[in-house]
Amino acid sequence: LAACAQKGIIVKGGQHLETLGKVQFIAFDKTGTLSEGIFQLLHFNEIGQSRNRKEVLAYLSLMEASASHPLADAIVKGAANEKAEVPAHLQVKDHTLLPGEGVVGIIDNKKVHVGNKRLFVRLGLHQKLSEEDKATAEGWASAGGTIGFISIEGEGIVGSYCVSDKIRDETKVVIRDLKDKGIVINMLTGDQRQAALGVAQQIGLDECDVKSDLLPEEKLTSIQNMVDDCKGQKKCGRQKKVMMVGDGVNDAPALAIADISVAMGEGSALALETADATLMGSDLNKLLFIVNMGPLVTRRIVENVVFSFVVKAIVVGLTFAGKAALWEAIVSDVGAMLIVTLNGLRLLPSKSESEVKEVKNECESNGEEEST
Repeated sequence: LAACAQKGIIVKGGQHLETLGKVQFIAFDKTGTLSEGIFQLLHFNEIGQSRNRKEVLAYLSLMEASASHPLADAIVKGAANEKAEVPAHLQVKDHTLLPGEGVVGIIDNKKVHVGNKRLFVRLGLHQKLSEEDKATAEGWASAGGTIGFISIEGEGIVGSYCVSDKIRDETKVVIRDLKDKGIVINMLTGDQRQAALGVAQQIGLDECDVKSDLLPEEKLTSIQNMVDDCKGQKKCGRQKKVMMVGDGVNDAPALAIADISVAMGEGSALALETADATLMGSDLNKLLFIVNMGPLVTRRIVENVVFSFVVKAIVVGLTFAGKAALWEAIVSDVGAMLIVTLNGLRLLPSKSESEVKEVKNECESNGEEEST
């Protein structure tokens, strides 16, 4: 636990470290976990002739201003960058979240929907798009972007957009190292199939490793199925375990049901509370550290237990043979305790010269600031 804390990882109990040593399956959320969760509005197309570009952007911005999803902030900023101002008389009424689909509200006495392809297929509006508009959106998705649409009652779909966030710099290397250890990796996302596959290609996952178009309850079902499949399966006498890594409110049920769960430090409060471990700083290299730490902890426990029993057996044998005095038994007991403790302390990471120098420089800079 101390070794993890030094690396900026909070683990809620030693039993979770032991579970880490048995992990064979890891399911990752995409947004905010494999990616940074900082979105940008990359593309926007107005559709039809009923409204101009700035009008559609204004409606889109107004709808997303009340939403809490990371996509919403990117859309609002993108509209502001294009000087799409919302008229003062326009207000959103009955703004409602549609889980896994988008949002709906009433603007100027007309129902407005904003969301993903799933929503507009359900509404029967996506099928009415021209082949050109569909191809444009699919092209954005193939490049790894998240696409969405906006419709206005009586006018159909009036705009399409694409937002994207940056994949974490360390993601590809971490995924590769985990797969090299024989761990099965899955990516769970609510994004459309093409967008999810675009991201998977960037980070080194195969098509079969990706589960897309998932609602929050479907993520929960996927983890539950993985946990159920692992029950009864043993490798080298040990049951395989399932890890879930996520950051959002929608990930909390899946985090709760996994054998062990890890939350990103920049995630939602609910995810942080639910998870068994938290990566402060949201660096996936720390996930690799605790995955490596799990087997080491198990090994040290076995070493210490075996060593203690061997020492006790030798002392008992010598005592019954009349060749061990009381003081020798006490010394052997205390000595065994010290050796076991020192063996456990070997798990603590040693500070490299670069880390020591970094801390020294930071202290010096803080001292200069205080003096000024």
